[in-house]
Amino acid sequence: MPGEYEHNKLGQEYNQIYGTILREERKKRMISREELASGILSRTALENLESGKSGWRKLTGDTLLQRMGVATDYFEMVASADELDRWRMREDICLLTPTRPEETEMKIAEYREKYHMREALEEQFLQKAELWLLLKRDCGEGIQGSLNVERLLEKAEKVVSCTVTGDWKMRLNQLWLSPAELEAVLLSGAARAACGRVSEAWELQRAVGDYPGEHLWKERMAVLILPQTSLLGIELALKEKDDRLAYEMGRDAVELLRRNCCHCYLLPLLDLMKRIPGTELGKEEQEYLKQMDMFRDAFEGIYTQFGRSGFRIWQGISVENTREAGLVLKMLRKFAGKSRAKAVYDGEEPVITQRQLEKIEKGAHKPSYDNYQRLVRQYGKAGGWRSAILETDSVEVLELRQQVATLVGLCEWKKAEWALERLRGRVDISFPRVKQEFLFFDALMIQRNEGDLEKCLERLVEALYTTVPNLEGKDKKWWVFQREEIIIAVNIADVCRKSGKLKEAKDWYEIIGFSLEQQEGRTGIKHTGYEIFVEGYDNFLGDLGRFEDAAAASETAARDYLGQPQIGSLARAFYRIAWNLYEMVSGQKRQCEMRRRLWENAFRFSQVAALFCYDRFLLQFLEERQDKFLGGVFDF
Repeated sequence: MPGEYEHNKLGQEYNQIYGTILREERKKRMISREELASGILSRTALENLESGKSGWRKLTGDTLLQRMGVATDYFEMVASADELDRWRMREDICLLTPTRPEETEMKIAEYREKYHMREALEEQFLQKAELWLLLKRDCGEGIQGSLNVERLLEKAEKVVSCTVTGDWKMRLNQLWLSPAELEAVLLSGAARAACGRVSEAWELQRAVGDYPGEHLWKERMAVLILPQTSLLGIELALKEKDDRLAYEMGRDAVELLRRNCCHCYLLPLLDLMKRIPGTELGKEEQEYLKQMDMFRDAFEGIYTQFGRSGFRIWQGISVENTREAGLVLKMLRKFAGKSRAKAVYDGEEPVITQRQLEKIEKGAHKPSYDNYQRLVRQYGKAGGWRSAILETDSVEVLELRQQVATLVGLCEWKKAEWALERLRGRVDISFPRVKQEFLFFDALMIQRNEGDLEKCLERLVEALYTTVPNLEGKDKKWWVFQREEIIIAVNIADVCRKSGKLKEAKDWYEIIGFSLEQQEGRTGIKHTGYEIFVEGYDNFLGDLGRFEDAAAASETAARDYLGQPQIGSLARAFYRIAWNLYEMVSGQKRQCEMRRRLWENAFRFSQVAALFCYDRFLLQFLEERQDKFLGGVFDF
């Protein structure tokens, strides 16, 4: 751990870690404040963010980190109701744009009317959607027809220049841009291609394609832009009848998505790959294209069944780790059993009035940065949640922690233990969230290696209460569970279930479920940790013989997963659906025949999703149960 912060300061003011990481990453890359902030905020504003003197809006903060190639899902934070309402409206535009242009235009106009004061990044988002509509309308039948070249190129320039200054076409690799801003450059390339300026389109496509590598982005960041880059590249290659180039770009993009369990722009990519003739490709490459056809048909079926569109655009940021400030204050107040009259005090001094707190809790007002910190401190929630998963200002440490979590999720236990020991040598175990993390992983290892459920449960409870205050006498369901707390609490419930303590398990699942449900209010997005909650709750319902309820819960979860960029949990959700449907009619011949098609489809969807995400452990698990659910071999 760097020695810049004293232990107690780290423990009390998590928010400063966020600014510290931003500053240290900027310095490591030798970026000036002017360069990093260019186009989105002032140098002074960035300086205040880095020092922890001020908070920032989520869109700005995430973009600053992404400009340096730092994945933002390492952090949890709170945002105002206004910020989350804007995100939700932008998400609606994302869903409407590809297929409902008139409604998209109305929603864009509504956004501008409702939010007269907009960040440059917001305006860029709106203009990208407008350019997308122009391209679709003017170029739907080729360059001929109603194409207005001057209008299209002018719009393309405006989209990029919302946040990018100077001669960006000649020096793109010298600028610090986020995936969303690079997407604006790609749209500018698409506009040039539509106007017959193909060589310029290729130049921009290649510049964006090279950008992540030149800036040393990890795949978890590159996946936010390279699939879109390939979409434009494949279109250009197909027009030039370069089948091999089209194939290679499509393959690289799809494999990037598969390695990262991401489905953003998957269906459009697979649609384009279906257009590759393949006559000049080798046998192995032709087989690969056949597998892509299988994926295309399967995912189209999945999207249709669960009411999701495979043809949509995606925002540059997500909100799975973001909570609304007013709701957090309301939930914590109810957790502590306090009236508003008592909750407004910080010690003996009132922070705000009761009326102000009421408006903040309803989302009508936004608390100041300092006032929010003072209000939450009384509940044991330090700072503004601008906090990394671990108390560290090292992105490398956060990446190593993510590697451990991924290996555990894939049941690669030996590799996980090795990575965990590496992590142990890079952090200070005395910091609360670091201590919590190691207690949690220790509990998992006890359960796996020793099978001692009681010892495992004791370790899990110890881990949880590292950051959670004493719950005795409190209304537990109002506690605002954070990511690690959710995961640990679900594991507590699961160990209680396995130990036969069903009442305790039920209580924990109800507490966690209520907290999660409250927090998704403004966005409709489930928070990180929801996946493990649903899986554990499904098992609990199965133990009670409530298979229909369990199947319904997993179906809802699958629909939710499809609304998120990552689909690593999708295959397991499909398997749980198949298992519950099968068990529901076990021994009932007539019901069995009526529901057979449902569980067979769910099982096949599980196989497809597991194959897509290279989940070898699950694929082997499914292969061993294939005869039970399909009554024969399902050949991909």
